[in-house]
Amino acid sequence: MSAQSGVIRASAAVILTGPALRFALDCALIALRQRKRSGLPFSTEPYEALACELAAAMAADGHSDVHSTPVRDAVAVEKPTVPIPEVAERLDVSPRQARRLAPQLGGQQIGGRWFVDEIALREHIGGRQ
Repeated sequence: MSAQSGVIRASAAVILTGPALRFALDCALIALRQRKRSGLPFSTEPYEALACELAAAMAADGHSDVHSTPVRDAVAVEKPTVPIPEVAERLDVSPRQARRLAPQLGGQQIGGRWFVDEIALREHIGGRQ
């Protein structure tokens, strides 16, 4: 690419300027958020470091709307733990019906599989009796 697009390749290094800095920062933040939402184990350190360096570069370039800390600390959230086959068994419904109920029971898709919140499941069973 050319210097006009904000991306310059110099041997084994890439230099970002102008709007390319903003696009790279957006990409790093999107990747960080998606990895946090997926619920799968990962390391946020490289993404956070990249986002901080890109934000610092944008601030040094005169972009005043860039915050000094673009990434917030992770909030501890308890993950749903009950798999759909167990939910179906405990509710005495088919696995297909259990999948339909999963969003109402605090369910979340993790790695392509649905899991339901234990407390919400107990409350649902208690409300049915």
